[in-house]
Amino acid sequence: MLAAGVGREALIDAIHVGALFAMIVRLADSLGFDVPPQEAFAARAGAMLESGYALTP
Repeated sequence: MLAAGVGREALIDAIHVGALFAMIVRLADSLGFDVPPQEAFAARAGAMLESGYALTP
C-alpha cells in the first residue's frame, strides 16, 4: 500500500476503521441486535439526505 502512494496515516486510519467496525458488528451480534426492515430505512432516507446523521428534535 505504501508503495502505491497511500500515506502511513491513511493506512493506520483504515486499519482502525476496519477494526472498530468488526468490533461493533460482533458486539451487536452478541447483544442480538436486528437489522431494521427495508421500510424503516426508506422512511428515514429523506431526513438523512437533508441533514445527514444529525438528529433533529
